[in-house]
Amino acid sequence: MTSSGQPLTGQALLRSEDVELVTGAARFTADIQLSDASGKTSWVAFVRCPYAKARINGIDVQPALDAPGVVGAVTAADLPELVEGVFSVPASEDRPHPVLPHETAEYTGQVIAAIVAESPEEAADAVEMVEIDLTPLTPLLDLDEAVEADPVPGASIKTPHDEAAFEADIVIRQRLWNPRQSPAPIEARTMACWWDEHGHLHVIAGTQRPHGFRDQLATMYGLPKDHIHVSAPAVGGGFGGKVTRSAEQHLMPELARRFGRPVRWNETRSEWFASATQARGERFDIVLAGSSDGRFQALRVELLKDGGAYPAVGVMLPAGYSKPMANGCYDIAHVEFATTSVRTNRPPTSAFRGAGRSPLIAALERTVDLFAAEAGLDPVEVRRRNLIRPDQMPYDTPTGGRYDEADYPADLESAIKALDYKGWRDTQAANNTKGARVIGIGLAAYNHMTVGGGGEEASVVINPNGTATVVTGSTSQGHGHATTWAQIAGDVLGLPIESIEVIEGSTEVIGSGVGAVGSRSLQTAGVAVHNSAAAVVERGRQLAADHLEAAVTDIVLAGPGSEPGFHVIGTPARTVSWATLASEGLGTDHELSCGEFYDTEGRNTYPSGVHAAVVEVDIETGGVTVLKFVAVDDAGPRVNPMIVEGQLHGGIAAGIAQTLGETIEFDPSGNPITANFSDYAIGSIDQFPFFDTVATAVPSSMNALGFKGVGESGTVGATPAVHNAIVDAVSHLGVDHIELPCTPLHIWEAIQKAG
Repeated sequence: MTSSGQPLTGQALLRSEDVELVTGAARFTADIQLSDASGKTSWVAFVRCPYAKARINGIDVQPALDAPGVVGAVTAADLPELVEGVFSVPASEDRPHPVLPHETAEYTGQVIAAIVAESPEEAADAVEMVEIDLTPLTPLLDLDEAVEADPVPGASIKTPHDEAAFEADIVIRQRLWNPRQSPAPIEARTMACWWDEHGHLHVIAGTQRPHGFRDQLATMYGLPKDHIHVSAPAVGGGFGGKVTRSAEQHLMPELARRFGRPVRWNETRSEWFASATQARGERFDIVLAGSSDGRFQALRVELLKDGGAYPAVGVMLPAGYSKPMANGCYDIAHVEFATTSVRTNRPPTSAFRGAGRSPLIAALERTVDLFAAEAGLDPVEVRRRNLIRPDQMPYDTPTGGRYDEADYPADLESAIKALDYKGWRDTQAANNTKGARVIGIGLAAYNHMTVGGGGEEASVVINPNGTATVVTGSTSQGHGHATTWAQIAGDVLGLPIESIEVIEGSTEVIGSGVGAVGSRSLQTAGVAVHNSAAAVVERGRQLAADHLEAAVTDIVLAGPGSEPGFHVIGTPARTVSWATLASEGLGTDHELSCGEFYDTEGRNTYPSGVHAAVVEVDIETGGVTVLKFVAVDDAGPRVNPMIVEGQLHGGIAAGIAQTLGETIEFDPSGNPITANFSDYAIGSIDQFPFFDTVATAVPSSMNALGFKGVGESGTVGATPAVHNAIVDAVSHLGVDHIELPCTPLHIWEAIQKAG
């Protein structure tokens, strides 16, 4: 608790980790200095395929080996002993991702050779000297052709069809695209590694999943897990882009072993855009049927996923994350879902904020607006008539999901009130016939599955000086874990937040960890921290009873304003501090430390909300200005409201950016034409208004503390809200749909097509 007696949880406390980040003192992978016994650290640069598909006839690295500073080079011919593809998902077993390809390269930017040199400049220069003999081949890029030619085994599902269910007054059939995006973190991929004298491998990397990376390396290199130590220092953003480890990262330990020295790689931005995993790449064919009074009766979702050249995490998302929540926030009795993942000659797809959920909600919410237009009803009214009610929670979806407690209708009413929906409709009616600048209003009701199963490990230790150390297997990339975990533990232990140190992001300090993926950390690691701290308190109470010669039932934790520790109930003078108990137990069976692995046992939560946007569209240029944005979000109990708000702000910005133009583009030959931030339209601050946020908090029954996720909520809700607003702005001109992204060109073309 705070000195005033208020709980730490629920307080908008400043993040303790921010001082190092904003002063430049935080150490990222690129900041950490390495050296072996001779003081030599080498740098790695990669030779990449310039074609979307090519036969490898030969690679001559000798000219590079003769260059100044070059230590060595490798091609696939040098690596017969390395197992290929063990770092991919099970669906990729019939086409494992090679560390280096032997015969063909399958996407532009795929690594085909590696150079090791004394400096990054010498390594980059040597890459240009490698002579490669490639024969360009015809790439597979069209998704319909890929369905016939190269579907991914094990990544397709289909629920039974019932055509009779779709016999209705209104039947909307719509194809919608959710194009590829890049997670585009500030820090691209980076890694350093070395082998010690005991044959143990040490890795420092910007990764969202240190333990998962360790496990993959253990399989690939045939090592026990405890012989590999992976740590993630400060990480400059992940957003899903650092979930899947790449061929480059799996090759690095072999380079360090082969050349007997530490090696490091700092990726360039152009390399990131050419070869890092991308996200989305999904096509939806949706059928939504219902009555003329605006009530839904049946939904069919057919999803076609571009998995890229080698199946990775992306191909598993539709079945794992889209299917359970195919009906979104709506009570629809009959729901059909089918998905097929295909392989194309593009980079593999993996995760990005809202992976598997944001595209589904974007497509569904756009279709709901189409349904409302066909029914001649206001989009708000259609949602009112179909949202799942609180008394239906927990709600079992027709496709196998189970929604936890929420109040979707109340969130809708909060959103339209905060937006002043009627006022903007009146303004729109008065404005949209007068000039080139027209107004549109859009909203989206969203929910999304978080956690995805599994759990997380945490431990809490009381130190001899009375402070506490919290260790978790989760890993922060700017999430504020150090503050959040300290708030949770501090309330349980009765310690001030400044007395609690949080350690995470290393396989050396804790045995297991899933990492920060799927908006799961608070619901897994946070609960584990709470439970571990509670176990420490119980152990402390027993030790205090012995120390004070009192019954355990008479021992209570000291309140605010007192020295942290225990006293006899009703007799505060008879006290013993945490420091005393920890010192007495040091090195004995009475040490004050407890750990727990908290397993959700499949109890996923579905944070939810309603986002609403007002936009202005210039019909002469297609330019869009977002005038107002309201976000009503149910994230359950908020441990630190300021951190939650920050998560929402970032997610909303990402969602708006996708709607306005953030997409990976390829030329007809399959080569990326968005190769850097000059080409890739990443969102910028001038595109966003201030966000009006409204907090709701319906506790979840899926965990004892009622926590829900929040890291991806902003993205899931913002994209369809702005998309609907843009279409609404030009609907009076005959435009009923615009494909994402709603760039000025796409908007202008839609207006011209509508006449």
